[in-house]
Amino acid sequence: MGAHIFLVSENNFEVCIRRGVYGCVMPSTEWNKAEIIAGILSIEPNDLVFFYVKNRGVYGLWRVADEVYFDESKVWSDDKQLFPYSFSFESTVGHFPVPVSLSDVLDLRDKGRIWTFDLNPVQQKNQYKITIDEARELLRLLLRNNPIRQSPVGIPDPYVPSVRGTIEVDLASSQGGALRYEGWLNAWLMRSLARGGLKALFGDYRECLNLVPTTFNKVMDIFLTHVTTVDSIEILHKYTCIELKADRANEQDLAQILRYEDWLARRLAAGDKEMIQSVLVARRFADGVIDYVRNRRRIEEKTVRLIIYRVDESRQDIELQESAVA
Repeated sequence: MGAHIFLVSENNFEVCIRRGVYGCVMPSTEWNKAEIIAGILSIEPNDLVFFYVKNRGVYGLWRVADEVYFDESKVWSDDKQLFPYSFSFESTVGHFPVPVSLSDVLDLRDKGRIWTFDLNPVQQKNQYKITIDEARELLRLLLRNNPIRQSPVGIPDPYVPSVRGTIEVDLASSQGGALRYEGWLNAWLMRSLARGGLKALFGDYRECLNLVPTTFNKVMDIFLTHVTTVDSIEILHKYTCIELKADRANEQDLAQILRYEDWLARRLAAGDKEMIQSVLVARRFADGVIDYVRNRRRIEEKTVRLIIYRVDESRQDIELQESAVA
């Protein structure tokens, strides 16, 4: 189970909660389309849903009802704008008419209790996947603001799409076998991770997030948390950060993931870098990257995992293989 915050206008929020549907915008460029699809494919049935309504605050709580789908029907307040990347949701837990104010959200950010939700990111977006711990903080404030428990309010006029189109990941590769845009690699990985795949490669993870904002005006391509239950006790023991490149990963990309590694260790792991698994995924790697990883493993006994992707155009799928670094 995951959790998400969706940005929405006041008018469209009223449509959302009346019809039980949300849609992401149709972008004008392919690279932006790839990133939006990467985000929407991180949504799975039973994920928790919050809405941030400008000038009003964060509302909750709803639950994703089924799989995401493509639907070009005009159901929103602005019938000139399409929001085709959609999902349906239903009420859960209770009715919380008083939202969490933006000042409370910013206070949680200052305290480090919320860090994946940023209204001033490098990349403007309307969907933020957050950690379950962050969702608990928001739910705590909703309960605080609404001390008299009210029963869930149903969806008054449920929207039933006439067609549930499939949201496709475009794996058509350019010359040399590299994807045209990094976002398509992100989308394929998020679809696989959200469905519980790739655990044999990255380890048993609980949460998968993408395009996560950091404090130095960069977004982490993919972030995983690893939680193991031992005798009914949940133990968070590892974080994974993944940097993606559509073609060749060079020394600058390596420096970027090492910066993420250091930032995560300080922010989430009390300085313990051994809790951070750093991964570079690319079609190929520069010699300098391979040399650094080889030397780091020898000197520090710590590594950056290098994983090569290959597009299988006949199956419209991707294969991942660990790069052998002696």
